[in-house]
Amino acid sequence: MIDNNNPKILILVLCSRQYLSFISSKAQKKIWADYKKIYNIQHFVGNPFEEQREVDYISADNNNYLVINTDDGYPNLAKKTLHAFEYAVHNFEFDYLFRTNTSSFVDLKKLSHFVKNNSKNLNYSGVVLDVIEGDTIASGAGFFISRKNIELILQNDDKFDSSLPDDVAVARILKKFNISPNSLPRRDLKSIPKPNTVYEASDFHYRCRLDPQFHRILEPLLLKYLNLASQKKGLLVNFYFHYISLIFKISNFKIINKILQKYYSFKFYGEFNFGNKILFSIK
Repeated sequence: MIDNNNPKILILVLCSRQYLSFISSKAQKKIWADYKKIYNIQHFVGNPFEEQREVDYISADNNNYLVINTDDGYPNLAKKTLHAFEYAVHNFEFDYLFRTNTSSFVDLKKLSHFVKNNSKNLNYSGVVLDVIEGDTIASGAGFFISRKNIELILQNDDKFDSSLPDDVAVARILKKFNISPNSLPRRDLKSIPKPNTVYEASDFHYRCRLDPQFHRILEPLLLKYLNLASQKKGLLVNFYFHYISLIFKISNFKIINKILQKYYSFKFYGEFNFGNKILFSIK
């Protein structure tokens, strides 16, 4: 029986072993550290795969991630999520699962308030999109799904199409049982919101994927700013707002953008290139 006044929420964060996902997950973990007693938060990755050219940033930190026994490659995303659902059902107590990713800021205090007032609408819900595959889905940047619906998916996993993006695969199998997504609010950011708009908003979920406006390596900085702005008002937050606004502006100068891309490529592949020649490698 679900306690509608205090349902158990499991937060499942989709990660990869690559550099950007790793640094964003570290920022999220620090932001959410004070909520560990309230929420079970699991960042999950798959296993390294043979064709992986990118540097594996999780291998030395496996104990801080839920490692799902399947390939971590992007084409295997749906299968990774399905196995994460299976692990969650067998190992965690929860009424609803919120599946998000490392490009999201989730204000857990506002999430708690939202859940208490909307617990009957969380069976399958998120930002509702019509996608090119022809399905109506709850966006994978952040969606709620009930334990009951996850169990339904697992009982019918032969109908789960792992060739699709995971949010599309989830939507398609639930549609077979006449379950469609409910709409939830979310703010999609391509710039830095002013501190007061963050502090005063009721929004609990911000999608912080910055490309193509800015380099994605800046996303952890935006996550940290949103956390500060959601909790405080005053000079410190305003100073930080102007500070990171300046960084974002400078990052788009052509020479700075090239340096950022070169640095990101080095951290991503572990190779420093000059033209077509690899000067050195950290792998």
